[in-house]
Amino acid sequence: MKVILLILVIYLLFISTGYGQDKVYYNQTEVGALFGKGQELWNGEHDSRLGFSLITFHGAKISKYHVVGFSLGFDQYESISIIPFALGWRGFLGKENRPQLIGGLDFGGGSAILEKKENTEWYESWYEGGLMYSPSIGVKLPAKKGKTSLTLTIAYKSQKAGYFQGFFDQGLTPRPLTNSNLPPGYNSITETFYQFHSLVARIGLAF
Repeated sequence: MKVILLILVIYLLFISTGYGQDKVYYNQTEVGALFGKGQELWNGEHDSRLGFSLITFHGAKISKYHVVGFSLGFDQYESISIIPFALGWRGFLGKENRPQLIGGLDFGGGSAILEKKENTEWYESWYEGGLMYSPSIGVKLPAKKGKTSLTLTIAYKSQKAGYFQGFFDQGLTPRPLTNSNLPPGYNSITETFYQFHSLVARIGLAF
């Protein structure tokens, strides 16, 4: 929650900068699809995976062809929804007001705050997000009038996540010494980690 509040504060700072100084603030918002391998089947093969992806990048121009800022988004995988947040860079190749190549890099993490915890008499389970990084490349096609441009990008995204199941201590048997580092009230905690590798195709607008 503290991370999300920090992101909102930074967002407001960038917005105020954008209004106060023309052509400093840069926004690129895109929607698209995540392509990757699904969960492993009984025969060792994988189904293909297709999910929804949204990203909005807010930055400040530090030079004519470079922007730094942060990104916030939403990614839907097979069994989990992740809100990725990252520091980012965007670079441009080509003349302004003409079609340009776009390069990008986002590095940060992900939150599973949208996933509900399951709580029973015997255990509780929850998801957590993890490290994320995503390089991208694309094109920026400016409109004939105004400052808005159409963007088409392709990105690679690596996203870590975890599923945890904590079994409550029922007080029936003494807790083993090996579990002495567990949080109070737990007898054991199991962890399942996920590493999502995705090809992302997006379309959006920049201004």
